[in-house]
Amino acid sequence: MTKLPTPEHYILERMDVMETAELIEQHIDFYKEYENGFRRSVHLPTEFVKHYMQRHDGALPTAVAIATLPIVLADGGLLAPEGLDRLRGIVFLIQKELRAVLPRREDCTAEAVKKAMEFLLDEWLCDVLCDDVGKCVIIATALTLIERSLLPDRPAFFVTAGRRGGGKTTTLTMLLMAITGFMPAAAAWSPSDEERRKALMSYFLAGVSYILWDNIPRGSKISCPHIEESCTSTYYSDRKLGFSETVCTSAACIHLFTGNNIGPKGDLASRSLEIRLAVKRADPENRVFKHPDPIGWTENHRVEILAALYTILLGNPELNQPRDAPAKTRFKMWWRLVGSAVEHAAGLLPQPLDFRELFLAQEEEDEESASLADILAILRAEWPKKFDAHDVAGFINTEYPKEEQLQVREFLYPKVTDRKVVFSGKSVGKALGNYLDGPVKKGEQTLILRRDEQGQGKHAAKYWVEVA
Repeated sequence: MTKLPTPEHYILERMDVMETAELIEQHIDFYKEYENGFRRSVHLPTEFVKHYMQRHDGALPTAVAIATLPIVLADGGLLAPEGLDRLRGIVFLIQKELRAVLPRREDCTAEAVKKAMEFLLDEWLCDVLCDDVGKCVIIATALTLIERSLLPDRPAFFVTAGRRGGGKTTTLTMLLMAITGFMPAAAAWSPSDEERRKALMSYFLAGVSYILWDNIPRGSKISCPHIEESCTSTYYSDRKLGFSETVCTSAACIHLFTGNNIGPKGDLASRSLEIRLAVKRADPENRVFKHPDPIGWTENHRVEILAALYTILLGNPELNQPRDAPAKTRFKMWWRLVGSAVEHAAGLLPQPLDFRELFLAQEEEDEESASLADILAILRAEWPKKFDAHDVAGFINTEYPKEEQLQVREFLYPKVTDRKVVFSGKSVGKALGNYLDGPVKKGEQTLILRRDEQGQGKHAAKYWVEVA
């Protein structure tokens, strides 16, 4: 196969009044007519153009995303029109050289899928320092980028290692080079929620396919309400920067994180998959490579890589199932199109893979969930049946607390270091309310903090720890 030419880099950009007027004048001749019948073409009035730009009646097509690769539909069909797909608002700008080499669905047999998976694992990703499960997650990341515009929600992906030089940046560059055809651009991670909120809206409005969050401090545990919201939403709305105007845009953008010993926490933990690189020497960049230039090799073999990825997508037997068939993860459409495809391909090698287990394992590793599990176990041991907030207040306000009492106190009030501070039952009830009805794993058990709503009012609300 020949090398694909470097594709164009496209983004969505809103036209100003003058650009819009020029575009309209390419299709409509606006003229002034004189008494003698003479007509003279004139520029459109600015007020007319502004009114045209503010139409909300659906008369004008809306573009929400750009696709430079075909998209596999939930029934196995291939969506790859020329230009704008008005139904979905996706602008397709696909190279003709790529269209010519894509596999047909009838050719994507189990044997073809197996060969494609072997090529990706043993050739493309041969120099990546992770096990086959991690490589399968890399392949799932690539397929997620291809299918992103069709997904109502989508996971985030973390690439992490124990030290520098393990190949985190190289791995993501190989991944994005294969999908987009050009070197990636990284976005600086800001510690400010407000700055991230502003950045997200600007990226989404531009219709970018991914955001590569880089420069994350070592050991950081990432949680961001704006990113968490975008992962589980089809659209993202916020106030437009510099204007008293709320705008809504597609959230079909994949979040990629890279750093040393970083990971998700809180709600982001259950919405993320991790690719951990196993560094086994102090100078991992000087190890022996099968491909001395993995990024260059990826660029030169982009045709073969994309053909293998589409073989896995199109050869997925889950596409033959009814649209309402049960899915194994919270990301229903993602699992149908991407997760099940990678599981099927991995199982042909055989390399057992279960994305439901990977998501659960990621959530169990979350420090916040682990701490909550420990606290619920302590509360259940202290009160096997029911208790109220005053009971817990008395438990943690002890002058000489035991280890378990101190553990509960520090969990409920992490910012209060003075042990002389006494907490009221009302304060404890408010703190406990933050953790209601959230299942967490503790060994083989699933623990859930419950509250008897009937206890509100004259009597103190009753809590108990349920074992699901």
